[in-house]
Amino acid sequence: MILVFGGTTEGRKVAKVLQGSAMPFVYSTKTNIAFEETEVASYRYGALNEKELEAYLIEKSIDIIINASHPFAEILHQTIAKVAEKLQIPVIRFGRQLLSKTNHALVSYVNTYNDALKLLKSNQTLLALTGVQSIKRLKPWWQNNTSYFRILNRPESIAIAQESNFSEKQLILGLPSANLEEEISLLKKYKIDVVLTKETGNSGFLSTKIEAALKTNTQIIIIKQPKIPSYFKIVYDVNELELVISKKSLL
Repeated sequence: MILVFGGTTEGRKVAKVLQGSAMPFVYSTKTNIAFEETEVASYRYGALNEKELEAYLIEKSIDIIINASHPFAEILHQTIAKVAEKLQIPVIRFGRQLLSKTNHALVSYVNTYNDALKLLKSNQTLLALTGVQSIKRLKPWWQNNTSYFRILNRPESIAIAQESNFSEKQLILGLPSANLEEEISLLKKYKIDVVLTKETGNSGFLSTKIEAALKTNTQIIIIKQPKIPSYFKIVYDVNELELVISKKSLL
């Protein structure tokens, strides 16, 4: 049995591959999403700590883990690595190929949110494209400076924003877009001085965000993708994924 950690574009690709190959798997996400169960595909949701994950892997006789979760889900990555290595269960990381870094005066790459905050200047209007979970982390900034967050238009995300007492009027509900004109229009509409985003690769339309910022003379700060545990075998495309699964050449 295969356990897939998904909830991403990559997760959907993995599910499609496994469905097509009729390989039984469980699709796992942190929050409850719409997922169609089939004869080979079952679904679960909810965060798992190390003890819970270990018990689940043993109970379900999981022999392969495919980690296609968000690249910034650091706690999940570390939990999977620690438990999988203990049980000697191979882990495939189906990841996002990073883009070459952009060398421009308006573009900065940082390691952490704290590093990003150090680059912000008072009275700048910020557009954060770092997800709803980052609202709490950036509270020291938005309490004193005009800020907008683009988040998913779903009740769970809006509720998280409300828990931090962030103004709903400054929430932009929607998805990232590959449409350059739409991204440029967004920056102009809200008179954005600085964009904060993550190094998400093409799946997160990072190149579009950078181009929109440069065309509007807007500063953009990019939080670099964290390192993936060395225990994982990393693959980036569907063909390689199919090959690795079929050969089980993981350890």
